[in-house]
Amino acid sequence: MKSIITENMIRRIVQLIVVMLFIGACSNSESEDVGVDCSGSDLKIRVVDFTKSDCGIPGSVTLEASGGDVESESDYRFTLDQTTFQDSPIFDNIFAGAYTFSVKDKLGCLANVSFVLESEPSGISLDITTEDSECGNNTGIVSVSALGGTGSLRYSLDGGAFITNNSFSNVGAGEHSITVKDIENCEITKFFQVFTRATLRGNVLPIIRKDCAISGCHNGSISPRLTTNEEVITNALRIKSETQSGSMPRDRTLSQEEIDFIACWVDDGARDN
Repeated sequence: MKSIITENMIRRIVQLIVVMLFIGACSNSESEDVGVDCSGSDLKIRVVDFTKSDCGIPGSVTLEASGGDVESESDYRFTLDQTTFQDSPIFDNIFAGAYTFSVKDKLGCLANVSFVLESEPSGISLDITTEDSECGNNTGIVSVSALGGTGSLRYSLDGGAFITNNSFSNVGAGEHSITVKDIENCEITKFFQVFTRATLRGNVLPIIRKDCAISGCHNGSISPRLTTNEEVITNALRIKSETQSGSMPRDRTLSQEEIDFIACWVDDGARDN
């Protein structure tokens, strides 16, 4: 006996498939991100070569990565600050000091290696530590530890006057530089960033979940979708622009403090913190 598939049956099958896909999509939209388990990763990183810095001449460090989830050497991404990643395993234009280098594979797993780059006998070794600034206020603190050189050392923040004090207070968030000089005018400069205390999880996500990633808005109804950490980070600049202009969130008003926290977090580099 032959089966007869009518046009009405085909229509019902198509409708059933559409409903199943819709249910699956809704289910996925409500699920949280599943983090990658890197506990068993064999990703490794090591220093294979370096050049010492000498007075105002910077040195370099060459790294080598192995293991991890990669298809080729070009899949490794290297960083010195956990924010800016590069394809090259060579870091030049760095002065003597203690550093932590990291490598990331395709899954996002990280491996770290600490290394102290030394200076030539006549050079100056420089390390900088910072304390975060409050969002909107210049309350950061910068401390400098320098060794080497000839005679006493003097310190300059952002090209200002040289002083004998190696600590600077009331420093605002953002990019800065420290220059250290000895009595023979041998000097080195190191760039660094002071961050704010604004965090993704503590300040930004609660705002997004309360006012933006809600029904009929950025929960998937309106682009961009902002239901996961990664989606918020990816759209950070757009979120900052639209919250500052007042166009986001729709039909709601953020406090100035909320707007400022979003801006501070984005200006810090939209870190996953």
